[in-house]
Amino acid sequence: MKNIYFIEAKSPGAHIFSFTALPRLGSILLGTILKEKGYNVKVFIEDIAPLAWSLLDDADMICISSITSTANRAFQIAERFRKLGIPVAVGGPHSTFLPEESLQYADYVVIGEGEETLVELMEHLETNQPLDTIKGLSFKNDREEIVHNPPRELAEDLDTAPIPDFSLVYKWEKARVVPLATSRGCPFGCKFCSVIPMFGRKYRFKSIERVLTEIRAAAPRKDHVFFIDDNFAANKKRTKQLLMAIIESNIKFEWSAQVRTDVAKDPELLELMQRAGCFAVYIGFESINPKTLSLYNKGQVLSDIENAIRLVKQHNINIHGMFVLGSDTDDIQTIRNTAKFAKRLNIESIQFMVLTPLPGTPVFEEIRSSGRLIHTDWSKYDAQHAVFEPKQMTAFELHVETLKAMAKFYSWPTIFRNLWKFDFFYAVVGLYGKRSVKKALSGARKYYDQLRDLITTEFDTKTGKLRHLLPQKKGGAKNIILNTASLEANESRFFSTFLSKLDRKLVINKERFSLNKDTLSITPLVEHLKDKHQKGKLQLTEFYEHYKDKLDSARVINIESISLFKTCENIGLLLNANAKKIRKAYEQALESTGGNVFECKLVLVMVLL
Repeated sequence: MKNIYFIEAKSPGAHIFSFTALPRLGSILLGTILKEKGYNVKVFIEDIAPLAWSLLDDADMICISSITSTANRAFQIAERFRKLGIPVAVGGPHSTFLPEESLQYADYVVIGEGEETLVELMEHLETNQPLDTIKGLSFKNDREEIVHNPPRELAEDLDTAPIPDFSLVYKWEKARVVPLATSRGCPFGCKFCSVIPMFGRKYRFKSIERVLTEIRAAAPRKDHVFFIDDNFAANKKRTKQLLMAIIESNIKFEWSAQVRTDVAKDPELLELMQRAGCFAVYIGFESINPKTLSLYNKGQVLSDIENAIRLVKQHNINIHGMFVLGSDTDDIQTIRNTAKFAKRLNIESIQFMVLTPLPGTPVFEEIRSSGRLIHTDWSKYDAQHAVFEPKQMTAFELHVETLKAMAKFYSWPTIFRNLWKFDFFYAVVGLYGKRSVKKALSGARKYYDQLRDLITTEFDTKTGKLRHLLPQKKGGAKNIILNTASLEANESRFFSTFLSKLDRKLVINKERFSLNKDTLSITPLVEHLKDKHQKGKLQLTEFYEHYKDKLDSARVINIESISLFKTCENIGLLLNANAKKIRKAYEQALESTGGNVFECKLVLVMVLL
């Protein structure tokens, strides 16, 4: 083997980061390592330049890196080369957490940090040694059985790796930003983040001298350096030492980095960041909803966000604020309030991201185990599409409201304000953001149709094709009987209001009623601590025993609900109501109870008459 070519798969769609491509370091670093081992190496990063297929024809091996949103593209590339008989290895977070899937398209999967694993793989292949001794490798043996070797220990000394050789990257001259890492790992436990499962909880740092060497190599060649550490100020003492070394070395360059809100609690740190040339910080604010911050294990409160913005801006450092929307405690108003919050505090740029359950994260396991994943089209796992069923809104509402929030921020007044201040960079960012959001919104209808078909199919499956049992007349059942024996007064008022707003004839708690094909009986079972919904179960049993001789067959169907809103959405689906009418009826029902959202923890029991 001589020609080893690396490919970083392209992102599926434009977003605010597409304005200045931020390539990941993995392929470049691994390529540099193999180059120093004597191999002929090329690196292709599709977000910088399209693949030049003619330059790949003589490949002896292809190594592909991807994250979850680029996995489909990575698999497409892998299949193309495997059909040519060229062996393929894949790596990156997605393949690390779902190696079995990746082995459908590739020959080898490099798990986790791949510096040593890939080198050993090349050595074993060239000498025809068995692969089962290589830590951190998954592959198929001669019997086509999947083999997962034991995991490899995380690298202890980051200085031992070579300085990334960016000249290996095809058309690197088109890149405007140099990625540079000073550390790996993160001790924080944000439930939606894959950093800990990938790189561990313990911070591992490069030496100050090593970082300065990399900066000197990179700074003169590009407009900007981006420190890709998950938290650049993880160890504030060490970060201050690095910043003072940059200042004392008189290295002049513009840079940005990812930090947490806690940087604002250290005035000396902010002063050093300003003096060392910091242009902007990327801060994961995540949410302005205190319940959501607690749910995310973020370890910060709303006042931390406000103070961070105020103090960072006092040091003339720009802010890119990142918010994650769609948690179990978020509703539509949370998204709208977040957009107002971002505009009020005058942040230079923002990114409103849909909560995305990425493989390997606690959020993915929670949502998958509860059956709330809508699909696994990985190209939609890009933080711009809703791919799961939220608790307090529909997936489509989460999708569209997040885009609308972005549109409100990247508006003409904001663009003109930056032009008025002669801030042409952020004026252009605003224009790019506005164009990207407009394009995404134009495709929202198509995605809505996909979601509707997927959710309806899943709904029908869960309910045993209940929709097919309902009257086939337009509009569904005409008459609704609401059984309220298990409900308290405010709960009964809520469901009575909700059902009445769906334009059906509603009968409440009638002892005797006419049974016909246009009637649907609904018994919401709300779990109260005092009785564990036994009253509702008893009433349902008595109801069924009383009328079983008039039913063609047992049609008692339990519909699992994850929240009060989802209970109402299920009812609306059964009654063929559209999403807007369901949302309006739900909000009016909430108003009738003073906004009291009670726990509808269990189930909605439907009886078709």
